[in-house]
Amino acid sequence: MTIYAIKGSKDKDQIAKVFKSLKQGEGRYGWSYVETANLRDLNNRIEQDGWESLSEEEKDCYSEFLLGMQPGDYVVYINVPEWGKCTLAKVTGQYEWRFDDDDFNHRFPVDSESIRVFNRNDRIVPPPLRSRLSLQGRWWTIYTEEEFNELLNYLEAATPFEPSTSETNLRYLSEKIEPHLLDITNKIHKAHPNKKLEDLVAMVFRKIPGVTDVRQLKGRADRGADLLVDIESIPIPGLIRQETLAVQVKSWEGEHSDPSAVNDIRRAFKNYEKDENISMGLIISTATEAGDRLITELDKLREESGKPVALLLGIEFAIFVLTYAGDILLDS
Repeated sequence: MTIYAIKGSKDKDQIAKVFKSLKQGEGRYGWSYVETANLRDLNNRIEQDGWESLSEEEKDCYSEFLLGMQPGDYVVYINVPEWGKCTLAKVTGQYEWRFDDDDFNHRFPVDSESIRVFNRNDRIVPPPLRSRLSLQGRWWTIYTEEEFNELLNYLEAATPFEPSTSETNLRYLSEKIEPHLLDITNKIHKAHPNKKLEDLVAMVFRKIPGVTDVRQLKGRADRGADLLVDIESIPIPGLIRQETLAVQVKSWEGEHSDPSAVNDIRRAFKNYEKDENISMGLIISTATEAGDRLITELDKLREESGKPVALLLGIEFAIFVLTYAGDILLDS
């Protein structure tokens, strides 16, 4: 599939003519104001006698790209039917010539049912595509096929107009990044199975400002927490307040519903009540999402203990690692 952008005319009557023709199943292109401008004839003459065999008017009308149009390609008319808007249509056949007007005699069939009109500054237009919809000549090729298909999907869903802003661009970027973050978490899961994941998480915590100590508890020393993390919450001399975070680390795939990690944190709160100032808990999992059972048990623990207990998994886990210890991944 090739996507062609075509500059609309400055003449409102010509714009209306092109738009009406599209709705009737025929795309039209200007620079075709002389009767001898049939591109197939011009192309044959160029091959036989060279470029200089054409008159100056014929040279001006020669738009070779139209001969390359194939069924399944798309055209996007810029500033049609009005300034700031675009009209797209799916090409259904090859170039045709019919001289019966003062201009716009280059023609090609389009699917009238495929026609969609959109504002090029709408937030549904992906930023890479939006930049290609600014005027760049009589015509040009749009190479952002993936983003163009996204736009088609949005238009099929009849998404209401919303202006493009810094916030919508950031939202678009976030949507694009999310799958890669999940992929990072999945790769961490495969590269650090079981107890090795605890080692990685401990390394990350040691990189976090304000963390004064990270203790890995293995075997009999594990009384509900894989890690105990000491944190200075107010790092000002004379006002330093140290808290301890109980951490459970789970190597998991897909949805995490098993509540055993919650029970482990509950056990840690009880077992370390006398000799540790554990004021909060954290469950870290390489799962992509949390199941209802896990969420329900987590809420129960928060209510019964009166302590904050957080859940870090999927995208958030990848961000956690990249934020505090991205150098670990790059240097390894």
